[in-house]
Amino acid sequence: MQLLKKLFGKKNVCKGIVGVSFLQNGIAVAISKFTENNKLILIHCEFIDAGKPAYQQDMLNELATQHNLAEYDCHLVLTSDNYRRVNVETPIVAENEIIEAIRWKINELIDFPVDKAVIDYYQTPTPVRANSSKMLEVIASPIDVITEQVERCTKAGLQLKVIDIQETTLRNLAVQLPENERGIALLYLLEFSGTLLIQKEAIIYVSRKFEIGYKKLELDDPFSSESSAANAHNNLALEIQRSLDYVESYYGISPISALAVIPLAENTHNLLDSLSRNLGIAARIIDLSTIIDCDILVDTQTQLLCAPVIGATLRYVIEAA
Repeated sequence: MQLLKKLFGKKNVCKGIVGVSFLQNGIAVAISKFTENNKLILIHCEFIDAGKPAYQQDMLNELATQHNLAEYDCHLVLTSDNYRRVNVETPIVAENEIIEAIRWKINELIDFPVDKAVIDYYQTPTPVRANSSKMLEVIASPIDVITEQVERCTKAGLQLKVIDIQETTLRNLAVQLPENERGIALLYLLEFSGTLLIQKEAIIYVSRKFEIGYKKLELDDPFSSESSAANAHNNLALEIQRSLDYVESYYGISPISALAVIPLAENTHNLLDSLSRNLGIAARIIDLSTIIDCDILVDTQTQLLCAPVIGATLRYVIEAA
C-alpha cells in the first residue's frame, strides 16, 4: 500500500511509536516504547478532551513536549469519516498505472472530487467461487483533510511516518487474540456508528461500517420493548450474521465461531447478552491491556476511544510477524 507506507526517511534513533487520531471533540493518543530487546510496550494512553477543534493544536503541542514525542515515530490514524472505502475490480493495467485507473473507476462512487483525493488500496482475499474477479479495497480521502492533519502533527514536532486507517489498526488488535489462526470477528461500537471486522491470520476478509451505535441500542435498559431499540438490536445481529455467512460462502473458509467486542464505557455486558440471544456464536469482551504488552492499566472509556491508536502502535509488530 502507498498511503499507509512510511512517508519520510527513518531517523537514526527511534524510542517507539505514538499513535494519534483527531476526533471531533478531542485527540486520542497511545504511546508505545521500544524495550531493550526491541519489543514495544504501551506506556501511555489517553483521550484528551479538547472541547473545540481549534484547541487541538495547543493540546497536541503540550502533549508532544510533555512526552518528548519528537523522539517517536508518529502513526496518524484517520477516523472513518475522513475517508471512503470502495470495493472495485482490479484494473488490468501495469502496476504503476493502477492508481490512475482506480481514480477513473471510483469517480462517481465517492462524494468528493476524485482529482482532489488521496487514493490507496489493498488486495482482498481470493474468493472460492470459480471465475470470480480479483477485487481491490480502495481508500479515498480528500487531500485537504490529509493536509490539515499532517500539518497539525508537523507543527507539534511529531515525526510522521505512517498514515493509517481504522480497519487496519483494528486488525492489528484482532491479530493479538488466540482465535487469530482460526479467524475472528471484532465489533467496535461508537456512539452513533459501528464497525465489524472479520480477519484471519492478519488478512482482512470483511470490514463493514453501519449506522448503529450504542446510543441506538439503549443498553442501560437491555430488556426494553421500545421498538426503535429492539429494531436496532435485531439489525445489529443481522449485520453480523450476514457478514459471517458471506465470508464463509464467498471465501470458503471455516465458519468463524468467535466474536470479540471492544468494551464500551458501560453496559458492555448488556450488549453481550443481546448478541448471545440473537447470534449463534460466542461473544466476549476483550480487555486491550491484557492482549498487548503494557505497563499501564487502561480503563474501558479510554479503550473505547483509543482502540484504533493502540492498534496503530502495533503496526511494526504485525509487519515483522
